[in-house]
Amino acid sequence: MKYLIVNADDYGLAASVSAGIRQAHLQGIVTSTTVMMNMPDTEPALRLAAELCPNLGLGVHLNLTAGTPLLPPSQLPGLLRLGDGGRFPREPALRAAAAHLPINEVAAEWRGQIERFIHLTGKAPDHLDSHHNSSYVTYPLFQAMLALATDYGCAIRLPFGAPRPGAASVLPADFPAGFSPQARARQMGVAAPDRFVDDFYGDRATLAVLTDVLDTLPDGVTEVMCHPAVADGALPQISSYHSGRVAELALLTHPLMVEKIQANGIVRLTFAQMQALAR
Repeated sequence: MKYLIVNADDYGLAASVSAGIRQAHLQGIVTSTTVMMNMPDTEPALRLAAELCPNLGLGVHLNLTAGTPLLPPSQLPGLLRLGDGGRFPREPALRAAAAHLPINEVAAEWRGQIERFIHLTGKAPDHLDSHHNSSYVTYPLFQAMLALATDYGCAIRLPFGAPRPGAASVLPADFPAGFSPQARARQMGVAAPDRFVDDFYGDRATLAVLTDVLDTLPDGVTEVMCHPAVADGALPQISSYHSGRVAELALLTHPLMVEKIQANGIVRLTFAQMQALAR
């Protein structure tokens, strides 16, 4: 069987992003989203998701590179010294210092983000992934995410597959030789899709790319990452990826997408439904 999770990243980043994700779910093919728990739109976005989108899967988009942390700065001195002392560092600064990050601080902040999700929704997230793929930058960061997934009984994204230049699918150099993220997740009892597709992004967020993904989907569970948003004049100040989000929304809600899914016998899933299938 062909199973498909279409996960929209960055829920809560801004009202326009959250609205675009809800629209892509209600009128298109998005089945799941991951929430940025430290953003101004997080609480209203989660209320609207519960009210308008009861079938939308909800995970936590673990964050180290945007906005301010949930924990007090005094508890994150090693992490925040990479920024301005109060805000998270930018992605390049985090990656440059990744090998020396205080993992105990990172894990505590990530746990705080998950706990806030539980406080606001009354349930654990159905999966974890991370903003700018920060949880996959080093082996200790990946291990920290896996440990949290085990603690909370949720699935994870595994953005590792056939390597291509510039893709998150290339294992970082500090991962052990012969290491398999998929095998390690299974060993810890953490569910994950069989494969991950990040092609639908930037100049590859096109009708041709998305239809090709659906026409060539293999058996098993595939996650497709996306970033839809409705048009908003403030979005360019919030995200460097802004017009692409609007273009993605149009494609994810294109009538052809539902037709392709039906024609190819694809079953759409959330991460929670994937876990139920595995059981």
